Amino acid sequence: MSRKAAWILFATMLLIEAYLGRGAHLFANDEFLGSQKCASCHSDIASVQLTSEHARTLRKMKAVPELLKALPLHFSDRAKAVEYRLEKSTLDASGLDLVASKDGSTERLQLIWAFGAGRKGMTFVGRSSSGEYGQGRVSWYERINALDITTGGDQEPVRVAHDALGQWLSQKEREECFGCHVTRQAEALPELIEESNAGVQCERCHGPGQKHVEAITLGKTQQGLAIRNPGKFGAAEQLEFCGVCHRAPLANLSEAVPDSRTIRFPAQRLVLSLCYDESDGKLKCTTCHNPHENLQESPAYYDQKCQSCHAGSRSMGSRCPVSSKDCVTCHMPRVPLMKHSDFADHWIRKIKPAAR
Repeated sequence: MSRKAAWILFATMLLIEAYLGRGAHLFANDEFLGSQKCASCHSDIASVQLTSEHARTLRKMKAVPELLKALPLHFSDRAKAVEYRLEKSTLDASGLDLVASKDGSTERLQLIWAFGAGRKGMTFVGRSSSGEYGQGRVSWYERINALDITTGGDQEPVRVAHDALGQWLSQKEREECFGCHVTRQAEALPELIEESNAGVQCERCHGPGQKHVEAITLGKTQQGLAIRNPGKFGAAEQLEFCGVCHRAPLANLSEAVPDSRTIRFPAQRLVLSLCYDESDGKLKCTTCHNPHENLQESPAYYDQKCQSCHAGSRSMGSRCPVSSKDCVTCHMPRVPLMKHSDFADHWIRKIKPAAR
């Protein structure tokens, strides 16, 4: 890579970071208007997006009906001799606590936020009685409608009940966790983050709306709309943009091939595909996914996406000799990863039946 190209890439990434919110300090606080202001003009999109999984990827515990209906929840970690309960808080009448008991000792984590929209599960973040912030060692999983160890938590040593509550987070770790689950305020103490900023909302991806509203109101759009539209990014730029939270492609693509853990991160797998290489920049995240809507899970939904390139006399790619339906079930198989969860492998390719 030339020095000029390197500087262009560096500048692009700075801009992406700023618009995604991790660089939110580059904007004045009053430049953010809130999604309701966006909805006053973009009501059709906002009515869908503000109830989507993106917008619900961070919620106060009291705003998660799946959990409230199931209380109290119990789980036994027999390997570490820990008993868990998720129950109504003894400290906050509207809150929830995670309780861990081990060797006759009991510790309580006062829960503040639930991470995850609930399609696969939810992990909890709360505060201990001593003021530490931690991620719960147990999570709720949709597939079993029950608690189980948070992925990776079974590797952590558990000597006393305090260890059993969760992974204790430094300020930097908190900011990194919240950074992908809020529109802004990732640096604030968890209990001070405003619910209006929770989740991925309009200004998270498009940037603060103040200058955009001014440009539209004053009719000064000759120089542009003063707002970012990631949907118009080129393929590589969009993969980097979405990848700030969903993991950007690795610099060394060969590292992603043998590492099944990368299947969780679509961009890291998509760039391995001939479909991506041969699409002349047309295959990107928004080719198949509308970020304003919930993820479509029916294989039939994606057939039209595949056939847009692989059908007709002007097809960009070869046509499948086996079928024109349910393409992703063969070429993007779902792989079990993490607890009670599977993920579609975005490395689009011909896969031998024995390897599926």
